[in-house]
Amino acid sequence: MHGQRSDDRCRRLPTPRARSSWARPRCQGPPAARSGARVVRSGGRRRPRWGQNFLVDQSVAGAIVDWAAVDGRDVIEIGPGRGALTELLAERAGRLVLVEIDPQLCEALTERFRDERRVKVVCGDAREIDLCALVEPRAVVVANLPYESGTAIVMRLLEHYRLFSHLVVMLQREVCERMAAPPGSPARSALSVHVELVADVELGRRVPPGCFRPAPKVESRIAKIRLLERPRAPIGRREVFDEVVRQAFSGRRKMVRNTLGRYLAARCGVEQAAALLESAGIDPRQRPATIPLRGFAALSRALSRLEDAGA
Repeated sequence: MHGQRSDDRCRRLPTPRARSSWARPRCQGPPAARSGARVVRSGGRRRPRWGQNFLVDQSVAGAIVDWAAVDGRDVIEIGPGRGALTELLAERAGRLVLVEIDPQLCEALTERFRDERRVKVVCGDAREIDLCALVEPRAVVVANLPYESGTAIVMRLLEHYRLFSHLVVMLQREVCERMAAPPGSPARSALSVHVELVADVELGRRVPPGCFRPAPKVESRIAKIRLLERPRAPIGRREVFDEVVRQAFSGRRKMVRNTLGRYLAARCGVEQAAALLESAGIDPRQRPATIPLRGFAALSRALSRLEDAGA
């Protein structure tokens, strides 16, 4: 640790830039080949963009919608793509908002649902749009999320935990398992901590690559994230909590004295950094995956107080 200061004040953090038991199925062919379900197409074969892998197995789509329990509810579908989930959601939701980033798919979805008063298409990035303007509180989110931006979208949804009742998302299997990982698990990550703060996670079925077009190289999984009415622990300032967790997991195999400890020492000095960790019940020899939520929350509160006092 280094950078000892002559007083016990901490420099305020800069405001960060704005940044989400079933049996394993055998996947069948595209839904249009097996049932009357309509699939939105945007004209001919098209090269996917934004890391899209379109769901084409209708049995998986039906299971997702059943598990989401959307009957009569306000629903946001993020990344509807070609509409494998959308048709089923539109039949059951009270109101359905489709958030799609691809302009060509937005155009196709708008045309498909032009006569459906309960369906609205929003063309934009779910990481940036005003979610609060789209639905009433306690809405449901259903999403087949792209692998490359799925974690960032989940993080954005968690920031708006008061707006949603629950999220049913499909992501890379390892990401879903990280969301549910408890302290001490090898899968524990910064995402695990953020999810635990405001939600409970239930893991659902695994979804093999053959259920998508184009088929990804990895297995997917479905997860239900039930949002709490309030965080499990007070954390002080949110940006402080976010940075503390990020710094801790910047070297997930390292002892926190070599990551979080050095970060705190640079801000507050060596002695104050050691005192902060001790007050939070964090042993400098711990790895970040072994720190419980209460430890991160306590450290964030203490650091927030110090920074506010030194402002």
